[in-house]
Amino acid sequence: MFGFLLYVSEYQGKGPYSILSIPKVHDRAQVFVSCSLDDVRNQIYAGVIERWSSKTLQIPTLNCSSNIRLSILVENMGRVNYGPYIFDQKGILSTVEIDGVTLHHWKMYPLSFNLLDNLSKFQPIQQITDARASKVSSHGGSQTKLRDLSFYLNGNSEEPEFYEGHFHIDSNSTIKDTFISFRGWNKGVAFVNNFNIGRFWPVMGPQCALYVPAPILRSGDNIVVIFELHVPNPERTINLVKDPDFTCGPNR
Repeated sequence: MFGFLLYVSEYQGKGPYSILSIPKVHDRAQVFVSCSLDDVRNQIYAGVIERWSSKTLQIPTLNCSSNIRLSILVENMGRVNYGPYIFDQKGILSTVEIDGVTLHHWKMYPLSFNLLDNLSKFQPIQQITDARASKVSSHGGSQTKLRDLSFYLNGNSEEPEFYEGHFHIDSNSTIKDTFISFRGWNKGVAFVNNFNIGRFWPVMGPQCALYVPAPILRSGDNIVVIFELHVPNPERTINLVKDPDFTCGPNR
Protein backbone atom coordinates (compact mmCIF):
# COMPACT_ATOMS: atom_id res chain seq x y z
CA MET A 1 0.00 0.00 0.00
CA PHE A 2 1.32 3.42 -0.90
CA GLY A 3 -0.30 6.71 -0.05
CA PHE A 4 -3.77 6.35 1.48
CA LEU A 5 -6.05 3.41 2.20
CA LEU A 6 -9.60 3.57 3.57
CA TYR A 7 -10.82 0.78 5.88
CA VAL A 8 -14.58 0.46 6.53
CA SER A 9 -16.45 -1.81 8.95
CA GLU A 10 -19.55 -1.68 11.17
CA TYR A 11 -20.37 -2.27 14.83
CA GLN A 12 -23.17 -1.85 17.36
CA GLY A 13 -22.73 1.04 19.75
CA LYS A 14 -23.33 0.72 23.49
CA GLY A 15 -23.31 3.47 26.07
CA PRO A 16 -22.45 7.13 25.47
CA TYR A 17 -19.11 6.32 23.86
CA SER A 18 -16.83 3.46 22.82
CA ILE A 19 -13.09 2.86 22.96
CA LEU A 20 -11.39 2.12 19.65
CA SER A 21 -8.10 0.25 19.85
CA ILE A 22 -5.61 -0.20 16.99
CA PRO A 23 -2.38 -1.57 18.51
CA LYS A 24 -0.41 -1.41 15.27
CA VAL A 25 -1.04 1.14 12.53
CA HIS A 26 1.54 2.38 10.02
CA ASP A 27 1.59 5.27 10.00
CA ARG A 28 -1.34 7.57 10.80
CA ALA A 29 -5.08 6.86 10.98
CA GLN A 30 -7.96 9.34 10.88
CA VAL A 31 -11.18 7.94 12.33
CA PHE A 32 -14.76 8.78 11.30
CA VAL A 33 -18.13 7.36 12.39
CA SER A 34 -21.62 7.55 10.91
CA CYS A 35 -24.86 5.59 10.87
CA SER A 36 -24.50 2.80 8.31
CA LEU A 37 -27.76 3.74 6.55
CA ASP A 38 -26.94 7.45 6.37
CA ASP A 39 -25.13 9.32 3.64
CA VAL A 40 -21.41 9.30 4.38
CA ARG A 41 -21.47 13.08 4.12
CA ASN A 42 -22.96 13.00 7.63
CA GLN A 43 -20.00 11.22 9.16
CA ILE A 44 -18.39 12.61 12.31
CA TYR A 45 -14.65 13.06 12.77
CA ALA A 46 -13.56 11.18 15.91
CA GLY A 47 -9.81 11.79 15.99
CA VAL A 48 -6.41 10.39 15.06
CA ILE A 49 -4.41 7.32 16.06
CA GLU A 50 -0.72 7.53 15.22
CA ARG A 51 2.06 5.00 15.08
CA TRP A 52 4.20 7.02 17.48
CA SER A 53 1.54 7.92 20.06
CA SER A 54 -1.64 6.60 21.70
CA LYS A 55 -3.17 3.48 20.15
CA THR A 56 -6.67 4.06 21.58
CA LEU A 57 -9.35 6.64 20.88
CA GLN A 58 -12.67 7.48 22.52
CA ILE A 59 -15.38 7.71 19.87
CA PRO A 60 -18.99 8.85 20.31
CA THR A 61 -21.89 6.42 20.12
CA LEU A 62 -24.42 7.64 17.59
CA ASN A 63 -28.17 7.28 17.89
CA CYS A 64 -28.63 5.04 14.86
CA SER A 65 -31.47 2.81 13.76
CA SER A 66 -28.79 0.66 12.17
CA ASN A 67 -25.20 -0.25 12.90
CA ILE A 68 -22.50 2.38 13.22
CA ARG A 69 -20.14 2.67 10.26
CA LEU A 70 -16.47 3.00 11.20
CA SER A 71 -14.21 4.54 8.54
CA ILE A 72 -10.45 4.67 9.05
CA LEU A 73 -8.23 6.54 6.60
CA VAL A 74 -4.63 5.35 6.94
CA GLU A 75 -1.75 7.39 5.57
CA ASN A 76 1.58 5.87 4.57
CA MET A 77 4.08 8.58 5.50
CA GLY A 78 6.99 7.07 3.62
CA ARG A 79 9.86 4.62 4.05
CA VAL A 80 13.61 4.72 4.45
CA ASN A 81 15.79 2.86 1.96
CA TYR A 82 18.26 1.41 4.44
CA GLY A 83 18.48 -0.40 7.78
CA PRO A 84 15.87 -2.50 9.60
CA TYR A 85 12.91 -0.41 8.41
CA ILE A 86 13.56 -0.86 4.69
CA PHE A 87 10.76 -3.45 4.52
CA ASP A 88 8.42 -1.49 6.78
CA GLN A 89 4.84 -2.63 6.16
CA LYS A 90 2.10 -0.05 5.90
CA GLY A 91 -1.58 0.02 6.81
CA ILE A 92 -3.43 -1.54 9.76
CA LEU A 93 -1.25 -4.44 10.90
CA SER A 94 -3.24 -5.65 13.90
CA THR A 95 -6.79 -6.35 14.95
CA VAL A 96 -9.14 -3.41 15.39
CA GLU A 97 -11.27 -3.52 18.54
CA ILE A 98 -14.28 -1.62 19.82
CA ASP A 99 -14.65 -2.00 23.59
CA GLY A 100 -12.50 -5.14 23.43
CA VAL A 101 -14.49 -6.78 20.62
CA THR A 102 -12.61 -7.48 17.39
CA LEU A 103 -14.21 -6.08 14.24
CA HIS A 104 -14.49 -8.20 11.09
CA HIS A 105 -15.88 -7.94 7.53
CA TRP A 106 -13.65 -5.09 6.48
CA LYS A 107 -13.85 -3.34 3.14
CA MET A 108 -10.73 -1.59 1.89
CA TYR A 109 -10.49 1.17 -0.70
CA PRO A 110 -7.10 2.34 -2.02
CA LEU A 111 -7.10 6.01 -2.96
CA SER A 112 -5.93 6.73 -6.48
CA PHE A 113 -4.71 10.16 -7.52
CA ASN A 114 -4.96 9.44 -11.24
CA LEU A 115 -8.14 11.47 -11.76
CA LEU A 116 -7.04 14.91 -10.63
CA ASP A 117 -8.09 16.42 -13.96
CA ASN A 118 -11.72 15.67 -13.13
CA LEU A 119 -12.38 15.98 -9.42
CA SER A 120 -16.14 15.96 -9.91
CA LYS A 121 -15.91 12.24 -10.74
CA PHE A 122 -13.32 11.38 -8.09
CA GLN A 123 -14.64 10.34 -4.67
CA PRO A 124 -11.62 9.45 -2.52
CA ILE A 125 -13.45 9.08 0.76
CA GLN A 126 -16.92 8.55 -0.63
CA GLN A 127 -17.30 12.30 -0.44
CA ILE A 128 -16.01 15.03 -2.68
CA THR A 129 -15.96 18.74 -2.23
CA ASP A 130 -17.87 20.96 -4.61
CA ALA A 131 -14.73 22.92 -5.40
CA ARG A 132 -14.80 26.01 -7.56
CA ALA A 133 -11.45 27.59 -8.38
CA SER A 134 -10.77 31.21 -9.10
CA LYS A 135 -8.33 32.25 -11.78
CA VAL A 136 -5.64 34.75 -10.85
CA SER A 137 -3.82 37.12 -13.14
CA SER A 138 -0.41 36.43 -14.60
CA HIS A 139 2.73 36.98 -12.60
CA GLY A 140 4.46 39.04 -15.28
CA GLY A 141 8.20 38.56 -15.66
CA SER A 142 9.11 38.34 -12.00
CA GLN A 143 8.40 35.75 -9.37
CA THR A 144 7.89 38.49 -6.80
CA LYS A 145 4.62 39.34 -8.56
CA LEU A 146 3.10 35.91 -8.18
CA ARG A 147 -0.39 36.24 -6.83
CA ASP A 148 -2.28 34.29 -4.18
CA LEU A 149 -4.44 31.42 -5.36
CA SER A 150 -7.95 31.24 -3.98
CA PHE A 151 -9.82 28.00 -3.38
CA TYR A 152 -13.59 28.02 -2.98
CA LEU A 153 -15.43 25.22 -1.26
CA ASN A 154 -18.72 24.50 0.45
CA GLY A 155 -18.30 23.76 4.13
CA ASN A 156 -15.39 23.61 6.54
CA SER A 157 -15.04 20.22 8.19
CA GLU A 158 -12.36 17.98 9.65
CA GLU A 159 -12.79 15.56 6.77
CA PRO A 160 -10.21 15.12 4.02
CA GLU A 161 -11.13 17.18 0.99
CA PHE A 162 -9.71 18.32 -2.33
CA TYR A 163 -9.13 21.95 -3.25
CA GLU A 164 -8.28 23.19 -6.72
CA GLY A 165 -6.91 26.53 -7.89
CA HIS A 166 -5.59 27.98 -11.15
CA PHE A 167 -2.96 30.54 -12.03
CA HIS A 168 -1.95 31.93 -15.40
CA ILE A 169 1.54 32.48 -16.81
CA ASP A 170 1.81 34.87 -19.77
CA SER A 171 3.34 33.41 -22.90
CA ASN A 172 5.98 36.17 -22.97
CA SER A 173 7.07 35.47 -19.37
CA THR A 174 10.15 33.49 -18.38
CA ILE A 175 9.11 30.41 -16.41
CA LYS A 176 11.25 29.96 -13.30
CA ASP A 177 11.46 27.67 -10.30
CA THR A 178 9.21 28.71 -7.44
CA PHE A 179 7.86 27.55 -4.07
CA ILE A 180 4.34 27.22 -2.66
CA SER A 181 3.92 28.31 0.95
CA PHE A 182 1.47 26.26 3.02
CA ARG A 183 1.35 28.48 6.09
CA GLY A 184 -2.16 28.33 7.52
CA TRP A 185 -2.87 24.88 6.08
CA ASN A 186 -2.83 21.73 8.20
CA LYS A 187 -1.55 18.52 6.61
CA GLY A 188 -1.78 16.95 3.18
CA VAL A 189 -0.38 16.49 -0.30
CA ALA A 190 -0.10 18.97 -3.17
CA PHE A 191 0.01 18.60 -6.95
CA VAL A 192 0.88 21.09 -9.69
CA ASN A 193 -0.25 20.14 -13.19
CA ASN A 194 -0.71 16.53 -12.01
CA PHE A 195 2.84 16.42 -10.62
CA ASN A 196 3.13 15.49 -6.94
CA ILE A 197 5.29 18.19 -5.37
CA GLY A 198 5.17 16.60 -1.91
CA ARG A 199 3.58 16.56 1.51
CA PHE A 200 3.02 19.56 3.74
CA TRP A 201 2.65 19.62 7.54
CA PRO A 202 3.57 23.12 8.76
CA VAL A 203 2.73 22.46 12.41
CA MET A 204 5.51 19.86 12.50
CA GLY A 205 7.86 21.63 10.11
CA PRO A 206 10.51 22.65 9.55
CA GLN A 207 9.44 22.95 5.91
CA CYS A 208 6.78 25.60 5.23
CA ALA A 209 7.01 25.69 1.44
CA LEU A 210 7.21 23.03 -1.28
CA TYR A 211 9.51 23.34 -4.27
CA VAL A 212 7.92 23.71 -7.72
CA PRO A 213 10.48 23.14 -10.51
CA ALA A 214 10.10 25.24 -13.63
CA PRO A 215 9.77 22.27 -16.05
CA ILE A 216 6.39 21.27 -14.59
CA LEU A 217 4.99 24.76 -15.17
CA ARG A 218 3.67 25.97 -18.52
CA SER A 219 2.54 29.09 -20.27
CA GLY A 220 -1.17 29.67 -19.87
CA ASP A 221 -3.30 27.90 -17.28
CA ASN A 222 -1.62 25.99 -14.42
CA ILE A 223 -3.55 23.88 -11.92
CA VAL A 224 -2.83 23.38 -8.22
CA VAL A 225 -4.66 20.57 -6.40
CA ILE A 226 -4.42 20.19 -2.62
CA PHE A 227 -5.56 17.12 -0.71
CA GLU A 228 -6.06 18.55 2.80
CA LEU A 229 -6.51 15.92 5.50
CA HIS A 230 -7.91 18.22 8.17
CA VAL A 231 -8.92 21.89 8.16
CA PRO A 232 -7.81 24.14 5.28
CA ASN A 233 -6.40 27.62 5.43
CA PRO A 234 -9.39 29.76 6.56
CA GLU A 235 -8.87 32.07 3.59
CA ARG A 236 -8.51 29.14 1.16
CA THR A 237 -5.33 30.67 -0.28
CA ILE A 238 -1.73 29.70 -0.92
CA ASN A 239 1.21 31.95 -1.69
CA LEU A 240 3.71 31.37 -4.47
CA VAL A 241 7.08 32.60 -3.21
CA LYS A 242 10.58 32.68 -4.67
CA ASP A 243 12.54 31.40 -1.66
CA PRO A 244 12.45 28.21 0.45
CA ASP A 245 11.14 28.48 4.01
CA PHE A 246 12.22 26.21 6.86
CA THR A 247 10.83 28.22 9.77
CA CYS A 248 7.76 26.09 10.61
CA GLY A 249 7.34 23.57 13.40
CA PRO A 250 6.65 23.43 17.15
CA ASN A 251 10.00 24.97 18.13
CA ARG A 252 9.96 27.80 15.62
